[in-house]
Amino acid sequence: MIYLDESGDLGFGPRSSKYFVLAAIITREPDKTSKCIKKIRQQKLPKKYKTIPELKFHNSSQTIRARVLDCVTRTDTDIAYVVLRKHQVYERLKDKQSTLYNYICGSLITKIVTTYQFDGVAKIFVDKSLYGFEREHFDNYLTWKACLCNHSEELNIVPPEIVHIDSRQDRCIQVVDFVAGAISHKYSMDDPSYYNTIEPRISILMDFFEGKDKNCVVNPSLLRPIRLRAASSFSGRTYNTTNTK
Repeated sequence: MIYLDESGDLGFGPRSSKYFVLAAIITREPDKTSKCIKKIRQQKLPKKYKTIPELKFHNSSQTIRARVLDCVTRTDTDIAYVVLRKHQVYERLKDKQSTLYNYICGSLITKIVTTYQFDGVAKIFVDKSLYGFEREHFDNYLTWKACLCNHSEELNIVPPEIVHIDSRQDRCIQVVDFVAGAISHKYSMDDPSYYNTIEPRISILMDFFEGKDKNCVVNPSLLRPIRLRAASSFSGRTYNTTNTK
């Protein structure tokens, strides 16, 4: 299963973020991954955390952030992300947030699907609040990008299933919020402390448009045969969603 969330914004005003991060977790253990949030909720927390509907990176203490991220690294979960350096975005795209957002999502999903050649239908869960763009157009674009764009015929990509879900009702979406926040913190604050925790689980990094890792697979050892068989150029695993709930 793939879960998506973002950190930052796609605005270009003086108060807008300098970077936009879209992160994904590819989890073979969604139940264990979701428990990273459940366990925190079950602990003795300050009163303010008991009244908020969901834990997020931005409203959590350093201790909570560290515990969630450490928990993620101890599950069978990979991380993929895109970072957009907004100062390099073409002027003609700055007022087309929908186009830009769909392109970023499509690029990341394409990279994931072509790297993890899924056995069966890949399920992609996205937060309902993701920029609020027209859902049908978003779904159609991601499906086209994943199945048709720049793929060789032998990949035989199956169209993914895209599920829009309220993050307050899905702890895995909340987990990927922490992951996106940790990545964003590295770029926006020049502080890799949270990023260093999750770095061993990062399998895909896409940097738009600078950096030595512009579009690459990192930590290829993560692409090991468990229930997944990757494309032949990677050591091979397929993602079997039929037994994952």
